[in-house]
Amino acid sequence: MFVTSFFSHVSFRGSRTLISNILIDTLFREKLRALNNICQKKKRATRITTKTTMIQTIQTIQTSSSRVVRGGGVFSKQQSKQQHRRRQKSIIVTKAATDDDDTTTKEETEDEFEAKLGALRGKRSKRSKGNDDEVSMVTGLPKTQTKSSSSRLPGVRDFMSDFTEEPKTKDWGPEQILYEGPPARGEVVANVLMSWTVVWLPLTIQAAGRALWASYKITDKRVCVISNSPLRKERTDVPMDQIKDVISIGRGIGAWGDMVITLRNDEKVELRSLPNFKELEGEIKQRMYKEKPIEF
Repeated sequence: MFVTSFFSHVSFRGSRTLISNILIDTLFREKLRALNNICQKKKRATRITTKTTMIQTIQTIQTSSSRVVRGGGVFSKQQSKQQHRRRQKSIIVTKAATDDDDTTTKEETEDEFEAKLGALRGKRSKRSKGNDDEVSMVTGLPKTQTKSSSSRLPGVRDFMSDFTEEPKTKDWGPEQILYEGPPARGEVVANVLMSWTVVWLPLTIQAAGRALWASYKITDKRVCVISNSPLRKERTDVPMDQIKDVISIGRGIGAWGDMVITLRNDEKVELRSLPNFKELEGEIKQRMYKEKPIEF
């Protein structure tokens, strides 16, 4: 009984989704047909107007050609030839104008049709105007893009160098060192004790690598992360005035913790297994960038 009820429930759900998909397809096809009919009507109307204009121009030319006699006399052969040339030029100009009108109207109708199709599908049309604007999946209308000010601010790459020595290009002046040294050794001990499990082995290797090749230096003017790995040697010196936020989370029963520093352009710098993390977090918060209050 349980198996039969389960299969009946699954088949009912499948049929319900199939019916809903069929209804959606039929509605979408009806909308496409309506749009096609509208475009065809517009094309017919433009063709009728161009034909009427051509007929009117031909009639005016015929009426003007019928009036050949002036003051009781007939035009000479040269004058009649000149008049015939003028008629041909006027006919060519009218035909070119009607062709241009047809092409422009066709392009406009095709653009409108593509835009409406894109709005129905919730996607951006290939021929729709404003190709740089994104279209929302719900309404089909273009979204307004706002340029963020974070692109103007310096990021982590601006504070990074390919060597581990102290940079000589910038003089930090006298500094008060708050912490300088490697990550907490307790992390290595804890991971080595748990390395008998296969699952914990990658974490043990990461902790040993940080203990061997990573070091931190936090002063009253900057936060420095140094990597002395044989594969990649680099250092990052982040000034305190470029730090917007700092968060730390304790690990290892609170003996050490991980810290995440957020820069003013919303990029992040991580400091893993940092001892005295709460004290260092408080020191950084006192010295980091603070937005000036708006005075009214």
